Amino acid sequence: MVDYHEPVLLKESIDFLLTDRNGTYIDATFGGGGHSREILSRLGPNGKVLAFDVDDSSRQIGEKLASEDRRFRFVNENFARLRSVAEETVTNSPCGFLFDLGVSSNQIDNETGFSYRRDERLDMRLDKRLAISAYEVVNSYEPEALADVFWKYGEEPRSRALARLIVKQRENGNIETTSQLAEVIQRIFGKSIKALSRIFQAIRIEVNKELESLSEGLDAAVDLARRGGRIVVISYHSLEDRIVKEKFKYEASTCVCPPQAIICTCGKVARIKIITRKAVVPDELEVNRNRRARSAKLRVAEKII
Repeated sequence: MVDYHEPVLLKESIDFLLTDRNGTYIDATFGGGGHSREILSRLGPNGKVLAFDVDDSSRQIGEKLASEDRRFRFVNENFARLRSVAEETVTNSPCGFLFDLGVSSNQIDNETGFSYRRDERLDMRLDKRLAISAYEVVNSYEPEALADVFWKYGEEPRSRALARLIVKQRENGNIETTSQLAEVIQRIFGKSIKALSRIFQAIRIEVNKELESLSEGLDAAVDLARRGGRIVVISYHSLEDRIVKEKFKYEASTCVCPPQAIICTCGKVARIKIITRKAVVPDELEVNRNRRARSAKLRVAEKII
């Protein structure tokens, strides 16, 4: 069983999350269990935690914790299924939802085909049950679809040139490994680590449908949270943070009519209030102690109806 990274913004996130010591809380991204354990340490005897994760190492840790603490339950599912699983297993409306987004350093270091630093077969699936891996994305997507992935999820301005080069390379045989893909990327970008990171991130997001899952998970959290319940999200890059900000802004709005409308006709009702008008970020001490924390942003909303 592997060791996971230190949880980011641990105290701050749980301080915001907990409103009832005997309530039910959902940890949508269990990982190594750091946030779940902190929640459990603060709950009373009737409090409960339901945790989600697709990673096999997380499953092992989660099942062990469930055997040790009757208040905890682990589900080996993506939080895109949060709504259906919660509706089947949770009897009371949850008091809070925690999303600690992104891919952990443990997953990058231990899962197959995630990193350009190791020569492995392209994969990048967090959930091995997924049908499409990085291999299929790189070797079967048409040029337009590949360029769209690099642009949307990597914000790469030379997305079309890279997509054309990858398709041309496929004429000589499939791109099988991370090293082969990195070599193709370097023909355009040289030894740029940032470019490699952007492209590998874009493919990983596409394979795991990370942004679609985030939207579905946030929708479910807003729908299912009880009045006064909190939704706490820690994001690590601009694409995730943008989705969170826009979702919170929409759900906190009382009107979404077009700007030219003279009177409101949409009937929109605010369902949440935003607790953190400005994102909470780690202090210098945490960043120095935990490099992963340097890009973290924490946002919190509270259900009001």
